[in-house]
Amino acid sequence: MDKMDFANPVYDDITGKAVWSMLYFGSYPQTEVKGYKLVPAITQAEYDINGDAYVSGIKYRRISKDDTENSNNFGDKTFRYFKWEKIKWRVLWNDGDTLFVMADKGIDCKAYNDIIISVTWEECTLRHWLANDFYNMAFNANEQKAIKIHNVNNQAAPGYMKGNGRDTEDKIYILSIPEIRNENYGLWDKKIDWEHKKDKKANRRMKPADYAYARGISTGNVMGDYKKNCKWWLRSACSYTNYGAEVSWEGGVFTVGYHTQVFCTAVVPVMHIGLKELQSLL
Repeated sequence: MDKMDFANPVYDDITGKAVWSMLYFGSYPQTEVKGYKLVPAITQAEYDINGDAYVSGIKYRRISKDDTENSNNFGDKTFRYFKWEKIKWRVLWNDGDTLFVMADKGIDCKAYNDIIISVTWEECTLRHWLANDFYNMAFNANEQKAIKIHNVNNQAAPGYMKGNGRDTEDKIYILSIPEIRNENYGLWDKKIDWEHKKDKKANRRMKPADYAYARGISTGNVMGDYKKNCKWWLRSACSYTNYGAEVSWEGGVFTVGYHTQVFCTAVVPVMHIGLKELQSLL
């Protein structure tokens, strides 16, 4: 495959599972370093104010309980250590000029809004965090040049939802309910096809990165395909604007929503990358 030949999603005829082209772009703390791999060179390195250090040319992030959204998953260690790695993105759509991509894991744990108030996507603290902290942490200057500003539609999901404020212009954002129900993106939203044994919600099931889990993500404790899946935010408002829609452990859209001040739900960013700019980076 040519470096710029990113195909649009297709569905397997037998299983109903989507197949995406993948892109590795930007970097973020992800895999935990533990056991025999956690050598003194890593634990005794000089970490900066952000908790980062380089050891033999590899970047690591060190966090304590104070660095989590909630400490439910942290355990009794003083510090835990994570390796910075390239972020894996699913190509949801290639229009010939840009790639619309979504992270392949729950990349971090954040509340939709830091306090419980009626809030729109335009005003929420998660949008601010993605536009500033995440954007500047995950992408270098050349990568940032490839990320396009996108006009984000925040109208109500058809039929039952309130609007979610004015449209916004964002470089990094999260999906809406209408977007997650767009079959073109590989994210089916139909009931299980019992006749053909196709569970069409499976394409939305998400696992968290180790780093995101340590920072507080709640995961499913049932067996099978749901085990250790995470819930992840959508930007659409639910019945009340201080409730946020999200994708459940089994891949369904939970439209009743949760309080926006929930510190155990994953963030799955999306963005648009210019193909011309990307070509010079690959």
